[in-house]
Amino acid sequence: MVILARVLALPVSLILVWWLATDADYRSDNIFALPDLAFSLLLIVAAFLPRRAAVPLLTVGFYFGSGVITVAAFERLAQSETGPGTLNFAIAAIYLAMALILSFKVGLTSQQPKPAE
Repeated sequence: MVILARVLALPVSLILVWWLATDADYRSDNIFALPDLAFSLLLIVAAFLPRRAAVPLLTVGFYFGSGVITVAAFERLAQSETGPGTLNFAIAAIYLAMALILSFKVGLTSQQPKPAE
C-alpha cells in the first residue's frame, strides 16, 4: 500500500510545482499557490523517504492536499468551471482515501504488543 501511496503522491504534485515554477499567471492569480506548493513539496519529498518516515508524512500530505484541493474545487464550481471542479473533487477523493488507508496502517503498525500475563 505504501508503494501505491508513493506513486499517487507524485503526478499532481509534480504538475503543480511545474506550473508554479513556470507560469507567472498561475502564480499571481491563484490564492491556492502557497498551499499547493506546500502540500506538493511535502508529498514529493515523502515519496522518496524511507518507509518509516514516508508513511506519516504521506498521510499528512494527503490530508493537507485533499483539503486544499476540495476548497479549490468549490471555488471552481462557484466560477461555473464544472469540468475542472469535478476533476479537483476526484483528486481530493483519491487523496482522502489514501490518507485514510495510511492512517489505519499507521494505527495498526504503531501498536505495541501486550505483555504476557
